[in-house]
Amino acid sequence: MNNQTNKKILNIEEAATILSETLEDVAKRKTSLKRARTISRLALELSKITEITNLKNRVEFLEQALKKRR
Repeated sequence: MNNQTNKKILNIEEAATILSETLEDVAKRKTSLKRARTISRLALELSKITEITNLKNRVEFLEQALKKRR
């Protein structure tokens, strides 16, 4: 787990593309519903993490702005 230099972190746009492709694959019966459901759950968790990260960054920004006002 220490060697994370080669790992890529997906952004929301990439996750949306993967979901879209998966939906097409399900419609064409190229992938199973079970696999599509798993991908969907992972994408949902990614969106939650992204939202939490954005909120964290906003709070940190506001905290810094308030410190400068004092």
